[in-house]
Amino acid sequence: MRESRSGPRRPSTPESVTRASTDRDSGSADIGLGFLAELESWIATDTSGSAPALRSALLRRLRQAQADQPSMALVHQLAARALQVADGGAAREQKVPELRTELARSCEAERADLIAAGEAVARTAVELLDRREPWIATLSNSGTVRDALCRVRDSGREPRALCAEGRPRLEGRRLATALAAAGLPVWLVADAALPLLLSQVHALWIGADAVTDRGVINKIGSFATALAAREHSVPVYALAVRKKFLPAGTGALKIVEMPPGELWEEPATGVRPRNLYFEVVPLELLRGVVVEDGVLGPTEAAIVARERPLPEELAGG
Repeated sequence: MRESRSGPRRPSTPESVTRASTDRDSGSADIGLGFLAELESWIATDTSGSAPALRSALLRRLRQAQADQPSMALVHQLAARALQVADGGAAREQKVPELRTELARSCEAERADLIAAGEAVARTAVELLDRREPWIATLSNSGTVRDALCRVRDSGREPRALCAEGRPRLEGRRLATALAAAGLPVWLVADAALPLLLSQVHALWIGADAVTDRGVINKIGSFATALAAREHSVPVYALAVRKKFLPAGTGALKIVEMPPGELWEEPATGVRPRNLYFEVVPLELLRGVVVEDGVLGPTEAAIVARERPLPEELAGG
């Protein structure tokens, strides 16, 4: 077996603390790690004088994090966990220093759990492949897909990747670069070319910013690519930790328009650029959702998503 070049996912660096809330290029798992780092920084600098004041300030901070990354279910679920920890500490009548310590410990635990969960998803994905030299297509910059492909290589196989560039920010180039650095042969193509080339691959693996009972939220272009995969009889899998599951009716979970200048800085008169990063891929187009302990079919994935609502204070209207 070859020596691993990928290794375990590292905790967020200090640089991540300043950019997680505005990060538009990383996969959602990496953004989740950045959220935890930002929350740790906030805890360390909080000046609340009482437990109720700390909870109120924390709630405002968590809601802002949700608003910063409204399409990221992982941010929503990690925020819910932080609020749960704060409420548990208040119920035990913890003093403010103790409550801060409890919140910081929770961030450490959630980081370790998230890393372990991502590794488990990667192991599960590897088990789907029965070829020594599989071609896997993907798009955008999913850290979970990246780690799974590297694990395929570390298992002694020879995976090859077909990556779409991920307009408008071209974050797919970052994924292609990382996979090439890990020793994988990589093709990088324009987003519009990916459906055409799917007949050459053995599977389409996509990341997931959220898994709901209606579908998987992922980078724009995922829907068309999944439709093309169906026409080519190519199996489509979304790779996601269970913390990314949310009911579709969650008000805080949104797909919002992004800066139009990313499409066209100075559009012609009468032209209005509409810049959407994300869309919903119906669960029916997927062979399954790869999670830590197996592969969920569309019906089961929908059931799991409906069972993971946010607390009312974070669910949104």
